[in-house]
Amino acid sequence: MRELVNFDSGERLRLSVEGNDLVSVSQKGAKTKQSKKEFASETEAKKACVKKEWESLKKGFILQDSEAKAGEPPCLHVYIGGGYTGALSFASIKDEIYVYKSGGQKDGGKPSDLLVKLDRSGVIKEQISLPKPLAWHTERAGKNLLLDLDHVIYIFEPKEAKFREILAEQNVKKSSEIASFICTSNNVAVFGMFGQIFTFCEGKISKLGEYKCSAKNHVPILCAALSADASMLALCTKENELQILNAKNGEILSELRAEFGMLDKICFLDNETLLLRQHLENKLFCLDIKSAKVTKQPWINDEYLRASEFCAEAGKLVVIDQSRGYVTDLKSGDTMAEFTLDHVVKSCEAKFIDGKLAVRTDYGCFSLYEI
Repeated sequence: MRELVNFDSGERLRLSVEGNDLVSVSQKGAKTKQSKKEFASETEAKKACVKKEWESLKKGFILQDSEAKAGEPPCLHVYIGGGYTGALSFASIKDEIYVYKSGGQKDGGKPSDLLVKLDRSGVIKEQISLPKPLAWHTERAGKNLLLDLDHVIYIFEPKEAKFREILAEQNVKKSSEIASFICTSNNVAVFGMFGQIFTFCEGKISKLGEYKCSAKNHVPILCAALSADASMLALCTKENELQILNAKNGEILSELRAEFGMLDKICFLDNETLLLRQHLENKLFCLDIKSAKVTKQPWINDEYLRASEFCAEAGKLVVIDQSRGYVTDLKSGDTMAEFTLDHVVKSCEAKFIDGKLAVRTDYGCFSLYEI
């Protein structure tokens, strides 16, 4: 059942459109209140329903739908607020989800960015102050989180509610290499800052190598990805060039050169294929690792796909073009579902959490969709 729940007040709200009418049913304790408002058309009633739902979310209600199916509206909406278009990171550990919130400035000009802890029902359990603003990336690494806070990597230990600054722990010296990255897979993390690459596995940090970014139009080129088994690291620091490294010892396994331009996101579809996104153009390409050639895939009907965001897991690929999402079976190439993402203006971040698609939008929401 799709309903809005306010766990603080105990109120439950169900909204529906019947013909030209918006019907609201509110329940609090043993009391039930129903109201009906007529509009000029069914379209206007639906618009009013969306507006009412959004207003309720901003007042602290959580949208839940235990019967949501793939391709349908979300099974969870939580208003987080504080969306910053470029920094929309989040990650999950066990039954908890941590979502970055840009909090603006406190009195005196000090940053007040937060890490919002949710349970799986969407209830906000805690808001944790960050040691630095702008969480560009947040990833789970075993029992901990890795956060890229304005290009400085921190470890967050939820059990102790403690942030560890790797910069100080590893005696990393700041350099002109300001671009940074975090990628994780199979309980292993690889991260880079100030030109140095490290691994983080079973609580231990080890130096893996170094990198030097070229730039285009004053924008540093840097993106990276780990294979599913965490054996290989794909690293891009130059236009039209990629390196595949052994993620355990940093050995360069291969160097791939092709006309794919400047990249801003990559991921392994399997140990033989990389998915690449071209910077600004948002074009998606597949690259065969052995041949270093751009390959045609059955799920790419034209020359390429456009994607403002994408993520892949367990043979499924989700491609998002602003507010439209597409789920593809990578083996067959068939489209499994198409759906509309709510509360997206221009951008979002998406990743899989326990088989569901989790999305943080630039309009202030965190949502879960059945896939």
